[in-house]
This record gives sequence, structure tokens and C-alpha cells, in this order.
Amino acid sequence: MTINVRLIRNIAAAIVMLVALVIFILWRQWQIRNSVEDIGWPDATVATEPGDVVTATWFGISTVLFDDGETQILIDGAFTRPSPFQLGLLQPLKSDVATINYALSTFRMDRLAAIVPVHSHFDHAMDVGHVANRTSAVVLGSESTANIARGEAVPVDQYQILADGEVRQFGEFTIKLIASVHAPIGFDGKEFFPGIIDEPLIQPARVSAWKTGVAWSILVGHPRGTTLVQASGGYIEGKLANETADIVMLGMAGLARLGAEYTESYWEETVTITNASRVIAMHHDDYTEPFGVVKLMPDMLDDVVKTAGWLDSINAEYGSRVPIELPPFAEPMLLY
Repeated sequence: MTINVRLIRNIAAAIVMLVALVIFILWRQWQIRNSVEDIGWPDATVATEPGDVVTATWFGISTVLFDDGETQILIDGAFTRPSPFQLGLLQPLKSDVATINYALSTFRMDRLAAIVPVHSHFDHAMDVGHVANRTSAVVLGSESTANIARGEAVPVDQYQILADGEVRQFGEFTIKLIASVHAPIGFDGKEFFPGIIDEPLIQPARVSAWKTGVAWSILVGHPRGTTLVQASGGYIEGKLANETADIVMLGMAGLARLGAEYTESYWEETVTITNASRVIAMHHDDYTEPFGVVKLMPDMLDDVVKTAGWLDSINAEYGSRVPIELPPFAEPMLLY
């Protein structure tokens, strides 16, 4: 059989051009996004003077440092920022140790007692082992989170597997983990990468290795007040009926895909049901941007401004007018 070399070359060139065109179109679409200012919500008040206060400092996604001057509690602790190409091509990921060291040192996370991921996806729990190994903090969560810690050789006395409703105390903080669900933003009405991590997760690993595990509602209690961290975008109807919170830190990621009706139910089952008087929105930022850069997700993935409009309408409809605020990056927000 005679091989037409010219035909093969033309086909190969056409494929290369087509791939390049698709990459260019995707890259252009990736640039189309609203700005954070388009949301229209004010920044949370920053604690400008030292004193007997409880603060929370946001470091992107849903990484939040609670601090009462004596004890620090870290929610998530995700400082690594994979690139869009790493995620899109499903390349193996590993923690950015330099950025982790920078964050712990620069923002004085030197009194960490606990690290509590909201679930075990890479953008929430990828760095917990490294943070634990650089501090004396205990990692709290599910078996999946424990296997992330085991993969980084965290000492066995530095991670604990909690059941639904269990409470731990650190200084004057109490941490209560309540089993919830992740927002169903993946395929077939499920989240992306469902399931559990059933063996130590050793980096580098593909993004799909960081499976959900258990998605938690996290109640961070203190004598001065209580904050509910609901960052996974999901809820179980009536699950929080017996809980109260002064503040809800509400994850927004993926709500635009799920619609206004879902968003209203989400609000009811987190903000209304707990009688919260304040909402701090988070997990609205693009986690492929460098650490410290806060941009909204591209519209092709998540229209955060649309979601914000729904939340404003829901808030007005309920007549409560609960203040909704945005967290300034790396600034200690005054909680109570």
C-alpha cells in the first residue's frame, strides 16, 4: 500500500491548527470574567487595633484563620495554586512548599491548634499535611483527610477522625463537625471526584485523587460568638435545625450552575435556619490565580455576579436584610 506522505502531513498540520485554535478560544473565554467590585457587597470590617477580640483572616477559597489572641484555628489551609493547564491536562499535583512556608511565616500562624478542612478536595485539603508538619496543630476530619495527612507522614497523634456531631475544644474555641454534602456540580447530580480516599495519598498525585470524603458543616464556637463555615455549597434539609450561629461563612462556588431555586434552599438551610445575623461570602475566587491574587472565576465556569444577585433578591424577599460581606484578603476581620 502506497502511503501518501503529503496527505499525512496535511492531516497532521490540520490537527495541530485545530488544537491550537481550540486552545486559543478557551484561553480567550478564560479571560471573560466580572470583577470582584461588580458583586456590590462591602468588605468585612477589619480589626485595626489589637485588643480582646476574635478575628478571622481569609487567604482565598475557604482558607480562614480564626484567632482570639491566644489560640488559632485554621479552616482548610490551602495555599497551593495549581495552574489551569495543570488542572485541564490532569497533571499530577503537589503542594507548593515555598508558598506554604511564606504564608505561615508572614501571617504569623504560630499558635495553630487545629486544621479543619471542609472536605478533602485538593483546593481545601491538599496542604494540610505540610501545615501540620510545620506546626503542632491537629488535623480534624474524615478518614479521607486522615489519609492526606498520612501521605505526608504526619505523626499519628496529630490527626483525628471525627464522627458526625463530634466536638473538640482548643483554648476557648470549640469545633463541631456536622456531616453535610457537597454541592452537586459534577456529573449525574454528584460532585466532582466523589468517594473516599482509602489509602495514604502520596504527592504528586492527580487532582482526582483528592476525593470528597465527608463534606462538613463546621461550627466554630467561642464564648464571644459562633460562626458556621459552610463552604462546600451543599446542604442536608433540616440538618442544622438545632444549631445557631451569629455569622455564616457561605461558599458560593458552583451555585450559578445549580440555579436560583437551589440557591434559595441553600440560604434557607444555612443562614435562615441558624438565625444568623451576618454572612461573609467566600469560595468565589479563582483558585488557579497565584496566592494573594483575588479574581472571580471565569464566567464560563461560574458566574459569581449572577449568584450574588440571587442572594440579594433572596435576602430582600425574606425581609431579614442580613448583611452580606466579602472578606478582604489576608486582613483580620472583626467577628465579635
